[in-house]
Amino acid sequence: MNFGLSEKKALVCAASKGLGRAVATSLAAEGVELFLCARGEEALEKTAVKIRETASQPIHSSSCDLITADGRQKLIQAVQEKLGGIDILIHNIGGPKASTVENTSLEDWQAGFERNFISVMDLNNAFLPHMKAQQWGRIVAITSTSVVQPIPNLAVSNAMRAGLTATFKTLADEVAPSGVTVNTVAPGKILTDRTEERLQSEIKRLGKTREELLKNWAEEIPMKRLGDPSEYGPTVAFLCSQQASYITGATWCVDGGKRRAPF
Repeated sequence: MNFGLSEKKALVCAASKGLGRAVATSLAAEGVELFLCARGEEALEKTAVKIRETASQPIHSSSCDLITADGRQKLIQAVQEKLGGIDILIHNIGGPKASTVENTSLEDWQAGFERNFISVMDLNNAFLPHMKAQQWGRIVAITSTSVVQPIPNLAVSNAMRAGLTATFKTLADEVAPSGVTVNTVAPGKILTDRTEERLQSEIKRLGKTREELLKNWAEEIPMKRLGDPSEYGPTVAFLCSQQASYITGATWCVDGGKRRAPF
């Protein structure tokens, strides 16, 4: 299916690996001109080079730290200089460290809010006006299925993802008349570096082996396996498409069927 995106421009955050890279690869396959960002310059450049091998359109990249206000301003300026405005904004911010509610300090709550909420609002404020002015835009955030059911030992992440999802539903209502759609895509257990980090945290917390945990996780999923990033990227690309113009304020779960709630 042709998603009708060959003339569009997109910013993909945290695009050097995992789900961000999968989304960037899927959008590039649709002919989208990309601006990729991530903290790690070497990994980011490797991803950009790999995508350029099969893309005929320009693929730009710049390393930055979205957690800091200075890093975000650096990115916004670079994108505006290269692309002017963008049509598609893909939010992707790594989660805070594992913790329970009781052992999370106020400083950690504040850091999580800056990292996973304020950073997203900052980029929205920068790029949304152009989308509204041209009467077309797509904003998609990579979140987590914790917005449906909180995940143990991820207190800050659970709170921030849920808050962001509610805010995106509110924003979707506000900008719907302007031709801008706003959605979130919640991954379940997909084999990424972030999943590996959580595995290591759970190994320490539960005293189980990696193999035991992976088996337990797979048993909880109707498909009896963890997902691959290549199964996630195309979902986000579809939500950015012309065909998805009547979908907004939604949360799509890509989780092998684990979450059954209509959310």
